Amino acid sequence: MRLLAIGNNVSALGAFLMLTQGIPRRKVHRLILISSCACLIILLMFMLFGTQILDFFGISVSAFQITGGLVLGRVGLDMLKTDSSSPSTEKDAPGAASSETLRSDVRFYSAAVVPIGIPLTVGAGTLSAVVLFAETASSRDAWLNLLVAIVCLVLVNYCIFRFSSRIMAWCGAMGVDIFIKLMGLLTLAIGVQFVAQGLGAFYIKFNQPSLSLLR
Repeated sequence: MRLLAIGNNVSALGAFLMLTQGIPRRKVHRLILISSCACLIILLMFMLFGTQILDFFGISVSAFQITGGLVLGRVGLDMLKTDSSSPSTEKDAPGAASSETLRSDVRFYSAAVVPIGIPLTVGAGTLSAVVLFAETASSRDAWLNLLVAIVCLVLVNYCIFRFSSRIMAWCGAMGVDIFIKLMGLLTLAIGVQFVAQGLGAFYIKFNQPSLSLLR
């Protein structure tokens, strides 16, 4: 239950709606599926090898938080500048090159992984919690409970994205535009908070020897 509380993707809805405005439902469903599969794979990898992955690349959780915060800040700024009345990329001229369409699709689906999947849906907090829970799981039942929690988290997030189109139907274009900008402001604030937490952890870590000398 704690993992479900940490790993909600409400903050990702704004970026998701911004990205999928005017996009055919078939492509949106494929993006949701890609994002959900990416989240499941990443969570399982961090459950099994989280500590080893970070140690192998020499990355601390604090550095991961700062990186995620910078990505979130960029996404939040893009959401604040978005215009819901902008024309859809699907309405290009019939003579548009197929290679350009392919590159557009690649960018569209890659956004399902970054930033929709990571760090908006599964951020540093969720991954850190998974690593912590995996390290403290001393029995087979605890590992099974963690696995069930991860699967439930991915299913809940999938359902939230799957039915998010109703938000657009209920709110209309103006309501969606306001919602995206509000969520962009919150996303930017979350990114700043992540950066601040990471910098604070770095400061405490590197000043720990001097603090001990003062004692």
